[in-house]
Amino acid sequence: MDPRRVSPYFVLVALIHAGAVATRFDVIAAKIPPGVAFALMIGQFPLLVLSGFFEGQLAYGETSKSLPLWMRIRSVPVKLAFTFGFMYVACVAMQTWNISLGPINPTPPAEWPTQQRAMYFAMFTAGFFFPFYLAATSLLVPVLRALTWPLRKLPALLGGVLALVVGGGLGVVVFALVTSSKLGAFVSSIQATIAADPALALGITLAMTLGPLAIGLALDKLKGAPS
Repeated sequence: MDPRRVSPYFVLVALIHAGAVATRFDVIAAKIPPGVAFALMIGQFPLLVLSGFFEGQLAYGETSKSLPLWMRIRSVPVKLAFTFGFMYVACVAMQTWNISLGPINPTPPAEWPTQQRAMYFAMFTAGFFFPFYLAATSLLVPVLRALTWPLRKLPALLGGVLALVVGGGLGVVVFALVTSSKLGAFVSSIQATIAADPALALGITLAMTLGPLAIGLALDKLKGAPS
């Protein structure tokens, strides 16, 4: 499949992941309902696995196998989607465990003015985009390719739906780990958050997963069409 054909899918997913990253800035996080934050969190891995399902079908043209993967992915939307998705997971983990990249971490000092704190957060995200991209292509993309390889043998609709299901289960486990929560307690917190405002939480989760799935499947049908 030509990466240009599915670029609208990856652009949309990149925007969703980037929006989720923005909510890790505590000033923004304080202004959004808990249901929105949880919905964005739970939707990340279904999207990542679905992106792996589609990315595994892409043909980037002739590239040397000796080149590292980050150089062989010749599509800006694909790069953005996986990098922002990985960045979100990294932000959650680093904020939980108070880890810094050198002098910078995703949680600026609380006593700083809002503008300065926003610039600090932007330095962590945009400023470290390339290292995050290298990490995503080294750690995340190979795993997603292997994980979705069996799904690509199935009809596109079934494979895409299963990618979301697998991603949902994987996401619960991963985010329980990166938030230092016991799995049962994490699942209970999800259930409680959804129960507090089911229309909001489920609506956002379904929109941010089923919408890209529909777009990706529609674009997938064009893969055999002439340019």
